[in-house]
Amino acid sequence: MDRYVRCFLLFLTIHALHALVVRTYFADQMRLDYFAPYGLLYGPFLYYAYWLAGGNRLDVKKALIHVFPFFIFLLGYLLWLAAPWIFSGYERLFGLSLYGVLALSLFSYTIWALFFRPTGSDASRINESRMLAMMAMVLAFAAVLFLVFAYSNMVSGPVRSQFNGSIVFLCMLSASLSLFFHIVRQTASGMQVTAKAGSPQVVERAPAESPVDHPPESGPYQKSAISPDQLNVYETSVRQMVEEKQIYLDDGLSLASLAQQLRIPKHHLSQVFSLRIGKNFNTYVNELRINHAIALMRTRPEWTITEIFLASGFNAKASFNRYFKQFHGTTPTEYRSGIAGN
Repeated sequence: MDRYVRCFLLFLTIHALHALVVRTYFADQMRLDYFAPYGLLYGPFLYYAYWLAGGNRLDVKKALIHVFPFFIFLLGYLLWLAAPWIFSGYERLFGLSLYGVLALSLFSYTIWALFFRPTGSDASRINESRMLAMMAMVLAFAAVLFLVFAYSNMVSGPVRSQFNGSIVFLCMLSASLSLFFHIVRQTASGMQVTAKAGSPQVVERAPAESPVDHPPESGPYQKSAISPDQLNVYETSVRQMVEEKQIYLDDGLSLASLAQQLRIPKHHLSQVFSLRIGKNFNTYVNELRINHAIALMRTRPEWTITEIFLASGFNAKASFNRYFKQFHGTTPTEYRSGIAGN
């Protein structure tokens, strides 16, 4: 979701820069802005944001279906720029078609979004759902304004209206604000985790678990300056962040990035893995990824091995095969064949 949000912010930036350049240097050629089909991507962006928030993997082939109208009108826009004489006498028809499809896109996606809610009970999914619900409501409001005012204005007059652009810019501003508040909530959540990690409170554990989960401290950290209680709190933060929020699915996750997210010194985090979790960072994360891949093999039998290891946080098939054989003594293909046989 974080990578997806960054892509959307890049799209917003490109759209805003295009509008700024047109209004600054080509004020007498406003159709350069009005005919640009950026607005056709806001609905698909919202749709797949919900898709990702529901724990699903982005399917590029299916995504192309949703962005097909954008590419059609983008091709028309580029053709109009390169050979405007081809559109002589048809510019009004092109504008009506574009804004008609845009109105349909805004309405269809926002109506779907207002009734659909992704599943998931963890804090990150709840925050994502709130952000998307806010964006859906704003987009629905903008769609109503667009249909009532902008489109009727086009039907009754030339394809020139400052209000038409204002509707799309309202979507851009609202989307940016929604993302801003989402980032603020994510940051606040991270600060709460940090506060818990720095708290002197003792995490109580059943005596029976102590010999298993927390072996006597030995080795290079035997004389660690971190108290056992503090290590317990750190461990809780690590498991909550990695296992419950499933950030192990991020193929760019590292010990350093995890330490940064938790606001825990990197050398303290190394001690948590050694003294509390009993595994180094790579083994811990890759074991979670392999378990996730096995779950996908059972629930997504139609997926290929490549789709499975990419959805499980691996970025190379070789490392996926190596860790799979390390933990289960067989290759992923052989393991899945055994599942199918049973």
